[in-house]
Amino acid sequence: MHKATPWATAAIMLTALLQSHLPCQASETVAKAASETVAGAAADATPAPLASVAVDLADNRIHAAFTIAGHVQKLLLDTGASTSLLFEGPALRPDQFNLGAATSISFPAFKQTATGRPIASVRLTAGDYGFTSETMLFIRADADILAEVGGQFTGILGRDFLSRFVVEVIPSEKRMMLYPKGTDLKPAYRIRHDLVMEDGAPYLMHRFRLPWEPWPSTKKLLLDTGYPGGVVLWHDRHFSRVAATAEQQSLRAANKGVVFFGLIRFSKLLFRNMPVYVGPSRAGQRGDRDGLMGASMLLPFRYVIDLGGANLLLQPRVTGRGIGYHISNEVIYTPGNEDFLIKDLRPRVGSTPKDTFQKDDTEVMPQ
Repeated sequence: MHKATPWATAAIMLTALLQSHLPCQASETVAKAASETVAGAAADATPAPLASVAVDLADNRIHAAFTIAGHVQKLLLDTGASTSLLFEGPALRPDQFNLGAATSISFPAFKQTATGRPIASVRLTAGDYGFTSETMLFIRADADILAEVGGQFTGILGRDFLSRFVVEVIPSEKRMMLYPKGTDLKPAYRIRHDLVMEDGAPYLMHRFRLPWEPWPSTKKLLLDTGYPGGVVLWHDRHFSRVAATAEQQSLRAANKGVVFFGLIRFSKLLFRNMPVYVGPSRAGQRGDRDGLMGASMLLPFRYVIDLGGANLLLQPRVTGRGIGYHISNEVIYTPGNEDFLIKDLRPRVGSTPKDTFQKDDTEVMPQ
């Protein structure tokens, strides 16, 4: 649904006013002219993107293609990363960049640390558009981290990149549109979520019901497009409901969590059999943060990430017959590659016998 612009609204009002005072043929002419004017105004109001960037979808995540130092690189779009990264490789060498002093970089999802050096300036281009980043880090080759990355991408686009633009992702067309910061795309989208920005990180205040809850409650979830899964609950208050006290101790010791297949309502869509990972609270975690929402939850949508405007805009994707997008559960992703137990947390339905006998066929027991 598109909201009419003030200019378009004025044209409609003018048409109505003139139609009441003009002959039929003249009123039709004015109506046609006003209609064309409104259409032209709507077209003019559509913002032009700075760039259209080719993307691939792998492990539910967006990999954007940018040319860096003369070679096309696939960069993971990651709202969970504060800083953009480039990984050392054949086409990304230390001698190509002006690097600063080395520092230790932690990768919680990989349980690894690596040596990173700030890049003074690096140019990224997509088609005719290019921009310079002065906030990226260069990560020296590390066998363990490169093994985890698996060669799928050669860098990460973090929030320092996302905060420079309004980013529209169109999975069906395999492209990502970059708009100037402050561009308003809300009229083109049915659903809008406000983002709670804390220390530059985007959080969703999302209300849904878990199997052990009597009614829906609001959860505070980090929007993390770098996590390929769906919903993660990292909090002792949830962990204590899926594991008994003794079981919690053994799971903590083995760095395991619990996975159940739940019913999650998100942005007018009902996700059935969505894998939900539940683990204990993380070290240093604030009590009001429940976990995170990953890239799988965005698969059924065309969407806009606007960190500057603190908005997440969504438009559901459907097939030609109006059937919703299918998300495979063949692979279960955990946020830190943890092992897990699978539990059936569906509510137990009571047994209710139903009389199927006719009265004449029923034996009546004497009192």
